[in-house]
Amino acid sequence: HGRVSMLAVLGHVTTTAGVRLGGDIDLHGTSFSDIPSGFAGLAAVPSFGLVQMFFTVGFLELFVMKDVTGEAEFVGDFRNGYIDFGWDTLSEEDQIRKRGIELNNGRAAQMGILGLMVHEGLDNNPYVINDLFGLPVEFNAGF
Repeated sequence: HGRVSMLAVLGHVTTTAGVRLGGDIDLHGTSFSDIPSGFAGLAAVPSFGLVQMFFTVGFLELFVMKDVTGEAEFVGDFRNGYIDFGWDTLSEEDQIRKRGIELNNGRAAQMGILGLMVHEGLDNNPYVINDLFGLPVEFNAGF
């Protein structure tokens, strides 16, 4: 949940900033830039696109994001003897510390995406903190 939440927060902030993929999302000419952020974006995605997302996540969950080789050192270790990035060179103390950092970042992201969703649902203004500092965000302006 933490890793998914980190991606969700990043995706929310990125799309609100106006960054979109190029091209069309379907064969009818709906472009990625036509899809708003947040809940409105979920409603604007064509229904077959939602089906594709569901099956893609399901495929990843069932076949990719799991311990295939049986070499996992801890829950969530999906290296499968392939990707290391120096993990095995760290001391056990550093590994435990870094796993704790990732867990805490995931917990913070879970609270972050929950906060964005609640504030968007309340008044369509997920970036309340910006208003407090006098820097309001035009959330989904033009959609």
